[in-house]
Amino acid sequence: MPISPATLNGYEFNSEAEKKIYLAANSSGYFSNSDHYFFHSLDLSDTGSKKIKGEIDFVYLDKDCILFFEVKGGQIKYDSLQNEWYVMGATEKGNPFKQAYNSLFRTRDVLLPKLFNTRSVAERLVFGIGVIFPDCIRPNEFHKSTSGAMEFDPQLLYDYNNHKSPDGLVEYIKKIKAYWSNHLQFRNRPGISYKELTTISKYFRQELHFTLPISDLLAKGHHELGRLTGMQMYVLDNLKYNPGKGGLIMGGPGTGKTILALELLKRSVMQSKKTLLVCFNKNLSDHLNRKASEGGINENYEIRNLHELLKDETYLNGRSAPVTGDQVYWSRDLPLFFNRNLKASKTGCYDYLIIDEGQDILNEYQMEALGKLLKGGFESGNWTVFLDKQYQNIYNEDAEEYYQYFREAYPSVVTLLQLNCRNTRSTIKRAAVQTGLPEMACLRISQTWNSEIRYYNPGQDLFNRINEFLLKLEKEGIKKEHITILCTEKKQLTQLMESGKGSFAECAFHMAGKVNICTIHSYKGLENEFILIAGPENYDTNNHIQMSLIYIANTRATSQSIFFLDRRFKTIIEDREDSNL
Repeated sequence: MPISPATLNGYEFNSEAEKKIYLAANSSGYFSNSDHYFFHSLDLSDTGSKKIKGEIDFVYLDKDCILFFEVKGGQIKYDSLQNEWYVMGATEKGNPFKQAYNSLFRTRDVLLPKLFNTRSVAERLVFGIGVIFPDCIRPNEFHKSTSGAMEFDPQLLYDYNNHKSPDGLVEYIKKIKAYWSNHLQFRNRPGISYKELTTISKYFRQELHFTLPISDLLAKGHHELGRLTGMQMYVLDNLKYNPGKGGLIMGGPGTGKTILALELLKRSVMQSKKTLLVCFNKNLSDHLNRKASEGGINENYEIRNLHELLKDETYLNGRSAPVTGDQVYWSRDLPLFFNRNLKASKTGCYDYLIIDEGQDILNEYQMEALGKLLKGGFESGNWTVFLDKQYQNIYNEDAEEYYQYFREAYPSVVTLLQLNCRNTRSTIKRAAVQTGLPEMACLRISQTWNSEIRYYNPGQDLFNRINEFLLKLEKEGIKKEHITILCTEKKQLTQLMESGKGSFAECAFHMAGKVNICTIHSYKGLENEFILIAGPENYDTNNHIQMSLIYIANTRATSQSIFFLDRRFKTIIEDREDSNL
């Protein structure tokens, strides 16, 4: 494509000003063929700099010339007495002209001679620079001057007046090209061949686009995720201002419920309250115990998964009920047995109760069992339930009915978490297309990787496609422990483990040098950078539990999710994509 990047999917700009210029170029139609090229963010430095994007903001290329453009957004100030520029909202010194000239000199004197093994190509081209201020008016006190080989001229500036004109950017580029072509040193230069033009464009696109190292990109995403989740802490303050009332905190995947539950545990323990945190998934309880320990929470609390707690004989008079394994046993018989056999010394033994994954726990038998452990019961208001009835209810048919009863029966404050903090917009959009569930509002702005749907042929092709994608991630520098494969069916897990030849670890937690693999059910509440999802053998849009599982799987990804689906169902996805346009 003559304009680079060709698409904004997963692409990040260093500033809004750069994005404005890219969009103006992209919508102009001027770069619709291979006569004119426009590149964003090329690394033309020779300093070993680790600037997030390249050393020059934009480069224009055609068979006659190469032009280098530096972009500065916001307020710009020029001090004519000191001959100094102030950028970054007019707060920091920085000469945009010199930045553009540095890239010009490097390309003309080093990169092109090295690329072609001769200076001939550079000697046939016109070289020039321009400076772009899309948000402000050019300063009147700025006048033409020179310094060595560098020329500073108001004619080289693009300002707000240019930007508001419909064809302002293209007209500016043409003007800058004419400005430099009329210079005595460049006059009558013959230009280069189409082949030479193509060689330079490929070199710019493939070799000089500069991106942050993978580790820094991931760290940047983690920082944003942590900052956004931290913004949700106001919810816990609401509980503090409603004494005597419990909390019902509802939100979809990625809204920070589990992190809030852990923070609430910490606050409760610091107030000398003996606290119990209960969740449904065993792997999540293990994860939370580890996080609590790492966070310095050392005593006066317990974190348990529900069924482990209800079977714990230290709470019971006698042994627990024999396990039958069916759904009725876990949701009714086991909690009833716990209720009847709870030791008197354990009744009311906790000052505060926190329930995560509440949508899986909200039924009369399980909640009665947990209520007996809370001093004063649920009437005390010393409890908080975090739940997601809309997206993540895959076990409990009674959740909605019991929620309505529970909310009316006990003093409570209901709070909604409506903004997803964990996932990128791309991941959220793909999850909605795959499942038909509503697209969540998303807070995250940064997006380096674009989530995808990939199709496989029936049979063993699924495992081939997954292994191919793993190789792709490895070539990009992604560590294996940053990747999790989630299976919708147990037999997929078994087959993948056999195909992995020792490179997979069948567990929910990260292991150095291994891709971990497990079912979606066992990964609820957890997350990783890259999530690869083995879609169901029989994809059924009418199966609510299956759709919820797929949504849950996608939203485990903090960077990218890849959904592998049997090609037989491709038209279903395409119809959904068309309806979302």
